[in-house]
Amino acid sequence: MASTNMKVGTKLGLGFGAVIVMLIIIAVISIMNMKKLSGEVDDMVNDKFPKTVLANDIIDNVNLIARSMRNMLIVRNKDDIAKEMDRVQSARKVIKEKFDKLEATIKSEEGKAMLKTSLDARSNYVVAQDQFFKMTAEGKQAEATDYLLADIRKLQTVYFDSVNKLIEYQSKLMADAGKNAADAVSSAMTIIIVVGLIALVVGIVVGFLITR
Repeated sequence: MASTNMKVGTKLGLGFGAVIVMLIIIAVISIMNMKKLSGEVDDMVNDKFPKTVLANDIIDNVNLIARSMRNMLIVRNKDDIAKEMDRVQSARKVIKEKFDKLEATIKSEEGKAMLKTSLDARSNYVVAQDQFFKMTAEGKQAEATDYLLADIRKLQTVYFDSVNKLIEYQSKLMADAGKNAADAVSSAMTIIIVVGLIALVVGIVVGFLITR
């Protein structure tokens, strides 16, 4: 009788031990994948998305500068021209701050190369702006208009394109991070279901053996 009880006890111990091990495996896999998912979400929210916001802010301020330059060709009052120049200087300051933040946070070689292209385009655009402001200050409105339409507009287009490519790059990284997060969840669910079914089968088999 004692031998039979020991046999039953051993079976119970082995069966429940196996089920417990599998439940532990499920818990470990769940925790690991939750950490991975949390990391991907944190990366999107605190790194990749803010970079797209910075780049879009740059474009907004470049547009503001472009409007002020056009306004300077229309207005005649010196005070109004001075106000437009103040807007330009404020926008330039914001743009520099945004680029400084991007330089500090972009780590990949591809991202750095795109950022350098944008900075070079900005440098060329700023030189052209200064030439335009010099013309308007000297009262050469017609010459400044031609320069704006013929030269500055092309430089502005190159500038916009370079920043937009940076936005597209960061958006792709966000999409990839989202896919990685979805894959992590899918993989975890598959493993959990498989291990859970194995645990269920083991429990049934052990129960069947004990009842026999």
